[in-house]
Amino acid sequence: MLITGATSGIGQASAARFAAEGYQVFATYRKPADLPALQGRENIHPVELDVTDAAQLEAAVELIAREVGEDGLYAIVNNAGITYAAPFEFADEKRAREVMDVNLMAPFRITKALLPLLIRHNSRNEVRSRVVNVASWAGLMSSPFIPFYNASKFALVGLSESMHYDLGLLGVHTVLAVPGITRTPLLEKTTSGGIESLNQMPAAGRERYRDMLDHYATMSASSRDSRLLPTAERIAGKLHRIVDRPKPRFKYHLAPDAWLVDELVTRLLPWRLRAAINARAHRLALHPG
Repeated sequence: MLITGATSGIGQASAARFAAEGYQVFATYRKPADLPALQGRENIHPVELDVTDAAQLEAAVELIAREVGEDGLYAIVNNAGITYAAPFEFADEKRAREVMDVNLMAPFRITKALLPLLIRHNSRNEVRSRVVNVASWAGLMSSPFIPFYNASKFALVGLSESMHYDLGLLGVHTVLAVPGITRTPLLEKTTSGGIESLNQMPAAGRERYRDMLDHYATMSASSRDSRLLPTAERIAGKLHRIVDRPKPRFKYHLAPDAWLVDELVTRLLPWRLRAAINARAHRLALHPG
C-alpha cells in the first residue's frame, strides 16, 4: 500500500501502524532531511515524492510497480496535505494554488497514475483494492481565515464522491475519511501561518486583523494541547480498520467532532445560526445587514 505525507502527523502514525500489522508500506517523503523518519523500519519502504512533482511521481510509480510485480497494489491513502492561513483580503494566489495542488490535484494525479496497479490487484484477489482520501470537516463547514484550505477540502469531498462511482466501475473502492481536529504538527503550522500572514500585511491590515488572528492562534494552540482531541496514532488505528475491511463504506468519521459537524451542525442548524456561532467563536466583528 501507499501512504503519502508519511513523515509527520497522521501519515507517519499510519505508516507505523500499517507496517506493524504486516502491510508492506510505500511511505512518501518530500525532502531528503525527512528520510531518516522512515529509514530502518520493518515493512516501510521510503519513496521520495513531492506530490506536486510530475517527474518524481513517474519515478515513484515505476519503483512501486517493480516492487509489487504481478500482485498489484492493494491500497492508496492520500493523506498528504498543507494548510495556509490568511484573510481573504490578503490571500496570496501562489500560496492558494499550492494548497489546491497538494490537497486536491495530488490525490487525483497519484490515484490515476497508480490505477493500473490497483486493477492488477483485483485480477488476483477477491478483496478489492481501495483508495482512501483523507479530508477534513473543513470540507464540510468553512471557517474564517483558511479560505483555500476549506476550498481544497470541500473539493476533495466532491472528487471522492465522483471517484466512488467512476472507480467503482473498475472494481476499486473509494473511501472518504474525515478526521476532526487532531493533535498533529498541522495545527502549529496553521497558527504560525496566520501570524506570518499578519506580519506581511500593510499597517492598515495588521490593525484590522491583529486581534482576530491572535485569537485564532490561541484557539489553535489550545486545540494542540487538548487531551480531549485524538492523537495521530488513534486516527491511524481507525484508518487501519477501514483499510482492513473487505467492503468498506464510502464515508467514515474519524473523530466525534467530525461526526458532529457532518451529521448535526451542517444538517440541522439554520445557516444564520451556524454563521453566528462561527463568528462568535472567532470573535469576528461582522457588519450587520
